[in-house]
Amino acid sequence: MGMDRRRRASLALTLNFLALILAISALTTSYWCEGNRKVVKPFCTGPVTVKQTHCIRYNSSNINDSRLVQYIWETGEDKFVLRKFHTGIWFSCEQNVDLVGEKCRSFINVAPPHERGVLWLCIVAECLYILLLATGGILMSIEVCHFGNVIDGLKLNAFAAIFTVLSGNVLQIGWHYCNTKVKD
Repeated sequence: MGMDRRRRASLALTLNFLALILAISALTTSYWCEGNRKVVKPFCTGPVTVKQTHCIRYNSSNINDSRLVQYIWETGEDKFVLRKFHTGIWFSCEQNVDLVGEKCRSFINVAPPHERGVLWLCIVAECLYILLLATGGILMSIEVCHFGNVIDGLKLNAFAAIFTVLSGNVLQIGWHYCNTKVKD
């Protein structure tokens, strides 16, 4: 009725390596979160004769006087533009103001100086999670390929379970700490 020991170990190993692949892809990609962000259009620069749709035009050539901005209801334009973005641990990218191309910044440049330590802690926690998960996966694969006695297989299985549980705890504690510190 139940699965034999080798099939259970193979299933656990498959799920472990799936989690490992997803964790590595999460660490290396900049597409954790993507969407559109509503941003106020900047003031137009350049000649008046050129039609610019991604900026707000002044009524006057005196660009330092914000009272001379032509109101949106007069022109029928929207004062916001939707810019696409995507972000991950390492990079945060956003469309340029003219909606052509994108500008990417490193997490070092995005975070304020007093929060950079927390970001490094989050990266270390993610790397430790991957390392512990990989160690558990290696132990599981040794157990699957090991043709010795049952006791040795159970010992390997127990150590693999310990490393896998530790990896989950490291991830949970690390991200809980990172999320609470970033919000403060």
